[in-house]
Amino acid sequence: MPFTSAFLCCTALLLLLASCNSNDTPDVKKDPAVSAAPAVAPAAVQPAAALSGNLDTVWIDAATFNALGAGTRITFKFFDTLNSWTLRGWTGNANSWNNRPPDVRLSKGRQSPVLYGSGSYFGVLQLTPNQYNSIRQTLTSSHASYVVFGPVNPTTGTDAGQITYSVFVTSDNPGNFSPDFKYKYVVDPTGVTINPSPPKNSE
Repeated sequence: MPFTSAFLCCTALLLLLASCNSNDTPDVKKDPAVSAAPAVAPAAVQPAAALSGNLDTVWIDAATFNALGAGTRITFKFFDTLNSWTLRGWTGNANSWNNRPPDVRLSKGRQSPVLYGSGSYFGVLQLTPNQYNSIRQTLTSSHASYVVFGPVNPTTGTDAGQITYSVFVTSDNPGNFSPDFKYKYVVDPTGVTINPSPPKNSE
């Protein structure tokens, strides 16, 4: 009897060990495969629009211009109106535009035949006190109502590429865009061309 009990105990122990070492363990649960996002074709690269076009004449009425006062120095910077360029001006020293609104706002006139494009400089321009006084004298002698700034061909002159303007006076409204308005103004030249800043000569 003792032998039988010992035999049964050993048999039970072996069965227990065999069941523990069996490969009946459950499979490890795997995460479902993540599908890759579909590739998106890059949008077609659009060529940059060329920064070029025709410059407009710009102008100011004579009364506003004269009210700036004799001996005024005006420093002009280009102002982009989204569909054209015009000029904004500050009176005083060459750095007087800092932190204040412009004193002079030139309005858009008729389109000129002068082109700008690659190689053009849109730099700061300056009207010296002597130039300002000269324009006022021409306004007085001609009894003109407007001061018109006509762009100069930037491919000519000693400052090739620099966008600048010659100044004229007229009594024809430069803000008249009606189709029946003659293309060319009846203008009187002032002999003034705005200098790139700093000016070529001290006045």
